[in-house]
Amino acid sequence: MKKILLLSLFLFTFSFSSYACDGGCTMGGNYLGILPQFHKNFVGTRFTTRSYTIQTMHTHEHDGVPMTHQDIIEEVYSTAEVWGRYVPMKDVQVLAFVPYAFNEERSSRGTTKYSGLGDITLLVNYSLFNTGDSARHAFKHSLQLGGGVKLPTGTHSLHRSEESYSTSLQPGTGSTDFLVNVIYTVRYGKMGLNNDFTYRFNSENSDGYSFGDRFSGSSNLFYWYKLENVLTLLPSAGLYYEHALADKFSDLHDSKPGDAFFANLGLNVYVKKVGLEATLQLPITHTEGHHASTANKRAMVNLNYLF
Repeated sequence: MKKILLLSLFLFTFSFSSYACDGGCTMGGNYLGILPQFHKNFVGTRFTTRSYTIQTMHTHEHDGVPMTHQDIIEEVYSTAEVWGRYVPMKDVQVLAFVPYAFNEERSSRGTTKYSGLGDITLLVNYSLFNTGDSARHAFKHSLQLGGGVKLPTGTHSLHRSEESYSTSLQPGTGSTDFLVNVIYTVRYGKMGLNNDFTYRFNSENSDGYSFGDRFSGSSNLFYWYKLENVLTLLPSAGLYYEHALADKFSDLHDSKPGDAFFANLGLNVYVKKVGLEATLQLPITHTEGHHASTANKRAMVNLNYLF
């Protein structure tokens, strides 16, 4: 038993630290991961991090001669979050997310930091059907539909002296946004497939700025393996996709729309009522997005208590 526990913790640590040494970055927007045991409440913390590399060109004069040089900017988004799930009645789940952001912009001119409370999100899901708890079904599946709201609780419109901070790096958006969510899970024996789709409708904030609507979807194969009725391992692998429309400021486009595909690698470890999860996302392909940015690797780790 001790060897099995040490092995599972090693796999968990490896799946996270293999990326943590590179710097860091957050799952885009609304990635939930695989959340089994639908009937149970949980409360936990998670840390997510993502980054983007941006190449810009600057022109200046030297002795009257125009000179052009390239500057590489890295935007790093890190979030520490308290989150939880409450089941007030059968087939209904209420999820809450309270984030605190630690964002940075790194370039040859130095590092600028942005930190503060982020936007609190509330999400309610309803199970249209769920055969996962029935021993009569070898083929088990569940479908959840939900919706929610992202509240403008985060700090935005930050200023440093006379220079405004970057809009996208600020902890909050300043807008009230709405989400629609669909989760479909199918399982046969110990193998399963989890599908999660979320669309976020973004509104305009008090500064006249509107982030483009966001769509994200993931599909992950998983294997449910239980050891000695104490330890459960759930490794997973799959694809994650996200699409962002262009941001707008005073009816003018402030960025380009973009798409990105990532490979997902994850591991959930459950020891009695405690759950550990780590997810690594590796970029596959992307199209131009905000400031022609390139998405880098992403990581998420969380610790939950089920009750």
